[in-house]
Amino acid sequence: MVNNIFNRFRRSNNIVTSNETSVPAITTSDDEDHHEWDRPIEFVFSLISNSVGLGNVWRFPYLAARNGGGAFLIPYFILYFLIGAPMYYLELAMGQFSSRGPATAFVLAKGWRGVGFAMIINSVLAMLYYNVVIAWALFYFISSFRGHLLWSDCDHWWNTDRCIVPGNRGTTYAVNGTTFNCTESQYQNFSIYKCTEINMKDRVPATEEFYYRLLLQKSPSFDDFGTPTLYMSLSLFVSWIIVCLCIIRGVKTSGKVAYFTAIFPYLVLLILIIYTATLSGSGDGIRFYVVPKWELVGDFKTWQAAASQVFFSLGISFGSLMAYSASNKFHNNFFKQMCIVVFCDCLTGVFAGFAVFATIGFLAKSLGETVEKYAESSGPGLAFITYPEAISNMPASPFFAIIFFLMLLALGLGSQFAFTDVPITSIVELFPRLRRNRPYAVVITCVLSYLISLTFACPGGIYFFELFQEYAANTSMLVVGFFEVIVISYIYGFNRFMNDVNMMLNKRAAEIYLFLTWYISAPLLTLIITVTKLISAAPITLAAGGGFPHQLRKGISIFAQDTVEIPINDRKQ
Repeated sequence: MVNNIFNRFRRSNNIVTSNETSVPAITTSDDEDHHEWDRPIEFVFSLISNSVGLGNVWRFPYLAARNGGGAFLIPYFILYFLIGAPMYYLELAMGQFSSRGPATAFVLAKGWRGVGFAMIINSVLAMLYYNVVIAWALFYFISSFRGHLLWSDCDHWWNTDRCIVPGNRGTTYAVNGTTFNCTESQYQNFSIYKCTEINMKDRVPATEEFYYRLLLQKSPSFDDFGTPTLYMSLSLFVSWIIVCLCIIRGVKTSGKVAYFTAIFPYLVLLILIIYTATLSGSGDGIRFYVVPKWELVGDFKTWQAAASQVFFSLGISFGSLMAYSASNKFHNNFFKQMCIVVFCDCLTGVFAGFAVFATIGFLAKSLGETVEKYAESSGPGLAFITYPEAISNMPASPFFAIIFFLMLLALGLGSQFAFTDVPITSIVELFPRLRRNRPYAVVITCVLSYLISLTFACPGGIYFFELFQEYAANTSMLVVGFFEVIVISYIYGFNRFMNDVNMMLNKRAAEIYLFLTWYISAPLLTLIITVTKLISAAPITLAAGGGFPHQLRKGISIFAQDTVEIPINDRKQ
């Protein structure tokens, strides 16, 4: 029966067997300049570094908190295996077969090269704001090299009277229903207390003031945007220098670095999961994480967030998977490697969530708030508020802070290398004469990207960051993914593509699963989720607070939508 269904959609009757010899449908005239991975394991570790990134530690818990904790896991797992895994397979296979990146790989379907260009734009948008998170991690990493962590108390110039250290109740007293924050000093044999009346409802953790008041120097509203601040400008500058130096050397160097960036984060996560489970109130946070709120399972917003996370985590629709697999040998067993990476990526975000939500439970209990309220108010700075709080309560906290933020840097840079490499590789492919001048293309790209990203270094940059995240790398991923699977399955042809896979692997790996997902679940679900997301679109609420002009929101929304119209416009040409 399955064969009959295949025959209906068959685009080519020439089924390649393992004994036949053939060549890829797309050939490269610059084979002598084509760089390959030294070892297959380096490709696997690089894929893990690309997929298992900041999205698993920072973005996944944040989205789970906003969408009902455990309820988020149900659509996440469903969409992961109905959309994510099969599309991951598609991009790896396409890149390896063609030995090209997204800019030129889509020549296999006449009139649809725009899908590849849409991927490139997605990657450019992602790399601009993704490096901002890396800059945050870099600032925390450098600040950790001291005997006493700066975010562990309220004795600094950036702290306010509302500052409090969660769990430290020794200086807080209640008298006749009024709460006072008191500091103690010694005079001869007497203790002198200086007390200030405080509102317990408006208390702010020291870690939150460190993040918003020192690092970001957040303005009260979007209208008060300001100019780039010193700390953020320097952090972004160093981040882009690191990216630039690593990308210049290509996969030959990045493959070696991937051994560290792929393994080290798991060691740190294991330590954090074990320790945070012992914190007071951690059980409440974990229950919020694992117990689903069933009413949210049927909410389309939960499914939209899950789909966005699946695409973002796996790196689908960014072109980075094609760029990496293009450096493989033609007969490399990418299917086996894909299974390893998908398994690691799927579970990493879930395990990281236990550490995050255990810490949220601890902070919520310390502040006298519910887990739900505190989790939802954490916003994009979740990993830079809750994690630092957990670390500040560890023995030898500076050491743990160093290794934790080094882990964030490793996770972030692994993905950032891939994002930034996509536009550079595409430029080199489109203009072959620049192949030997690739280092100059890398430097120019990074310099321009740094200048653009200075927008995020302004006091109002956090508002722009959240707007950018909401519109620039959200709906566009889904729409580009929809066109991608349509082009391969219906236009190029499923059977024809599986013939290509057979040429590489000597088997049509996971054929039935891919047929059902590429033809039915992937295009149908991405279309439904995208349409409902656009229909239900409403002004977003910034986690950082404040507002923004309607014109700017509309402009960014149109800018993001233009990226997904490229396949349509290209088709008309």
